[in-house]
Parts: sequence; C-alpha cells; structure tokens
Amino acid sequence: MEGFTLVEVLVVLGVLTFILGATVVFDMTGYRGDAFRAERTTLVTALQTARADALNNVQQSKHGVAINPDGFAGYVLFAGDRYADADPVTRTMIPMSYPVTFGSTSPREVVFDQLSGDTGFNGQIEIIDQGRSATTAIVINYEGKIGW
Repeated sequence: MEGFTLVEVLVVLGVLTFILGATVVFDMTGYRGDAFRAERTTLVTALQTARADALNNVQQSKHGVAINPDGFAGYVLFAGDRYADADPVTRTMIPMSYPVTFGSTSPREVVFDQLSGDTGFNGQIEIIDQGRSATTAIVINYEGKIGW
C-alpha cells in the first residue's frame, strides 16, 4: 500500500498554515497603510476644497477646514474667519475613516483668504498612525499651496 505517512501530512499542513498566517499579517499591514494614505488624501481634498471656495469667493467669505473640532473625529469645512464663529449652515462635516492623530505643532484649523487663497499658516500638518508608528505631513505655505 502506498500513501503519505502521518508525519509527512503534518509537515505539509504546518508549512501551509505558516504561509497562510504570514499572508494574513502582511495583508493587514498593507490594508492599514492604504487606509492611512487614504485618510491623508481625505484631509488634502478638504483643504483643496476650502481653498477653491475661497478663491472663487463663494459666499463672499474666507473658507477653512477645522481638524477634530469640538470632539468630532474628522474635518469640518466652513465659511468664515474662524470655525468657532462660522454659521453652522456653512459647515460640512467629514468623518475620519481611519483613526489618526495629529502632531502637537499641527494647526487645528486652516483658513484661506477669499479671492487670493492665501493663508496665515506656513508649516505642516503632521498626521500620525500610532498603530503602525507611521507619520506623514501635509505642507501648506502662506500662498495657500498644499503639498503632500
């Protein structure tokens, strides 16, 4: 009678289990990285939208983005000089889809001037993925240029 011994079957099952386990771990790491980059893109899009609205003089007002305002985990587009003074009707809430934190020197809001798109902020918004110990930054200069 020919066939496989119990030891051979167990070795093959062990190798397959190891390969499957490694694949799942690497896949989750890739997913988290993709989700982190998507969260950065969401914030960049919100900033670009606010700047475009300011440049186009929508509602004849400045436009900005508040980051995690009032305990809300996400971003809020608003019209006005400051988030706190903005008419609630002008606010558009964008919830986070992946949990990130922001560096201590990152602004809590960025406001773009109407018609010029300039901003009083010159620096970066540091985005941190504490689960993966990864960091990225969005750079904004006085002229309102947004880079990432």
